[in-house]
Amino acid sequence: TVSKPNKMTRRVPLTACVACFRLSQEGGSTLVTDPYDPTVIAHACKADRKKFDYGLQADTVIVSSLTDEAHAYYQAVEGNPQLINALDVAQGQAEAKIEGERLVAVQAAEAPHHPEGPDDNALYAFTFGGVKFLHMGDLGYGIFEDELAPFAGRCEVLLALTGEHLTLGLDDLDRMIDILKPKWIVPMHYALPPLATPEMTKVEPFLKRRVRDPVVHVRSHAVTFPLPVVEKRRPTIVVLEPSGYESAPGELF
Repeated sequence: TVSKPNKMTRRVPLTACVACFRLSQEGGSTLVTDPYDPTVIAHACKADRKKFDYGLQADTVIVSSLTDEAHAYYQAVEGNPQLINALDVAQGQAEAKIEGERLVAVQAAEAPHHPEGPDDNALYAFTFGGVKFLHMGDLGYGIFEDELAPFAGRCEVLLALTGEHLTLGLDDLDRMIDILKPKWIVPMHYALPPLATPEMTKVEPFLKRRVRDPVVHVRSHAVTFPLPVVEKRRPTIVVLEPSGYESAPGELF
């Protein structure tokens, strides 16, 4: 147990092919990002739905849109949490604050070749426990300097899409990392067999092309931010373990 105001707990899904995290502070608020519908994910992975069942509790839920049940299944979060649709914020239809600081969102969309058509969604940045997070939502292509300008100084931890299938390619991700300059990168939305879509890539191709970046294999589904900065001029990649395939998702500390 670490009694710090910035202690965070994240609940990771059963497979890294989704973008759901749970953040919490000891004795403080809790937050969930992009929760997923187990039925939708199980169908995509051709796996038993029970392997994806989970239950969450949080004070706030942020979704990158309300159009994709793989990123917007707020019904998975128990209680009566505040719901923030980042796409509404990006479009100027709503404003939102987390712990008194403004949530910043930028409109984007799914991949142009998405089989169901490219729905709009948003990337979003927020401060939680004194740490600045940027979640890439369900971005389907690279966006660069002008569109990323609202995130200047707002990205210490980048929750990065690294599986490529129906999301941006790794070349474009590298360019975005160079612009955003995060201190830490947490890969998400990648293949983790046996629970994965066949088209998704694993995390290894991303790691191999980032050979100059320090990599921390947590060997756990739990991590506490802020972590030590290994090399000041390079982001540290933080690779988490899944919480398990048979039980509900675990906690990240």
